Amino acid sequence: MARILALSSHVVRGSVGLAATVPALQSLGHEVWALPTVMLAARPGLGAAASKASGRRAASAKELTGMLNALEQDGCWPMLDAVFTGYFASPEAVMAVADAVARIKAAKPAVRVLVDPIIGDGGRLYVPEATAEAIRDALLPLADIATPNLFELQWLTRAKKLDDVEAIAKATRKLGPPSVVVTSARVTDESILTVLVTPSGIREYESARLADIPNGSGDLLDGLLLGHLLEGRSESAAVRGAVRNLARVLEASVGRDVLQIGVLNFP
Repeated sequence: MARILALSSHVVRGSVGLAATVPALQSLGHEVWALPTVMLAARPGLGAAASKASGRRAASAKELTGMLNALEQDGCWPMLDAVFTGYFASPEAVMAVADAVARIKAAKPAVRVLVDPIIGDGGRLYVPEATAEAIRDALLPLADIATPNLFELQWLTRAKKLDDVEAIAKATRKLGPPSVVVTSARVTDESILTVLVTPSGIREYESARLADIPNGSGDLLDGLLLGHLLEGRSESAAVRGAVRNLARVLEASVGRDVLQIGVLNFP
């Protein structure tokens, strides 16, 4: 069992953000300390009222700093095996967490840091540009592994065109972390490609593309990937296992409002 500090969005209803990442990690037997960076009543598209301002509350940098300082003062940093970061609502929140992650790494150099730079998709940012820049400049340099989607990789590296695996691999080397998993690296009507780039080479993982899938697959993949890495698997084996287990959940989730993460608890 490993201990993970996980910071990202959390929804009351739905399976996105921490509501997907945390159960994925727990399904593999790990202990998770979850700290929401923003709380939402439901995932986007699941209920009209949930999308209003009253259904969303972002943690301020001061609140995040207070929580993290309390953990540090209790001597928790040496207990950690990994840190996961995902969605942030403001650049100030990013900087507060980056400062804490740097202190965690100083207290325990062997800690593993996975950063999912959740900034956008479908050709557009859905966080302020200053927030995306803070993730690029402050968090990604602390990461051992990052999991951008293709749009995020292109925006963060200012790559002009990522139309093949070699171009994707070249861009990942500008991102910073030694290992990068690019999700939705190529999407067709039939399949989705995930690409792992490490100092030792490039590996590709293709899975079936399913229609009518609820949100949260990227967050779920993060938890599965980190969970498998913390089991001691190699990066290639961890990505392979994460993609395979994600496919199990997606197959059970077709036409449903939320991801059916419970299937992970059964053989």
